[in-house]
Amino acid sequence: MGKAGDKLRLVYISSPLRGDVERNIQRARDYCAYAASCGVIPLAPHTIFTQYLDDEQPEQREQGLAMGRDLMWRCDDLWVVGNTISSGMREEIELAKKLYMPIFYVPEEQVQEKVKIRQQDRLLGVDDCIAGSDQSSYEGQILVLKPEAYGNSMDLTADDSLWYARDGFGCTYGARGQAVYAENLLDRRYIHWERKDFYGIVKPESLAAWIADKPIRSEAAEAVLEAAVQSLALELEDGEGLEP
Repeated sequence: MGKAGDKLRLVYISSPLRGDVERNIQRARDYCAYAASCGVIPLAPHTIFTQYLDDEQPEQREQGLAMGRDLMWRCDDLWVVGNTISSGMREEIELAKKLYMPIFYVPEEQVQEKVKIRQQDRLLGVDDCIAGSDQSSYEGQILVLKPEAYGNSMDLTADDSLWYARDGFGCTYGARGQAVYAENLLDRRYIHWERKDFYGIVKPESLAAWIADKPIRSEAAEAVLEAAVQSLALELEDGEGLEP
């Protein structure tokens, strides 16, 4: 959630419409209320357009979808809410990816339990990194970027902290080339950084806390967290084996 006085983020709410239209519109209204409680401005076009467009009429449905796509260009985030993703929602997700827009997947249970997201904007730092990881290979790892890499004029948040290192000579510790090509974990921007711009590899627990507040879908993040769970399970098994 933004600091007091900050401009509120405009959020596009994506949820099903077809089927039980009346019920789905009410759900969308509930999702908007939830999003507003998280400190953003929610916009669910299907709760508005259905007041004057008939979704059962192909031409009017296409008009509504086109108007929704135009509105998405003006939004800051896409929130995919609920446990069902319809064909129309998949189109919205694909457009958001092309726009490098942050996409959050909020399950129905999270809405019902009023578990808020986007509440933490603390920049991650060196304490969020695995000790000594600044001398490890960075390729295929999730890294914590130093804020000074952006320059002094940027108003930074947690959104700017985590980057997935794809390749570059700088991924290898001690290499002559220092370029690290990385993708922002939230909006998927792909940028050329230098190895010195990163603190190191993020701790699984810090990554888990970040994802709890920013529920994205990332294969890289899921792999890191799954490996951490498996490692913990092995440690517990070894500990039990040492008991007399």
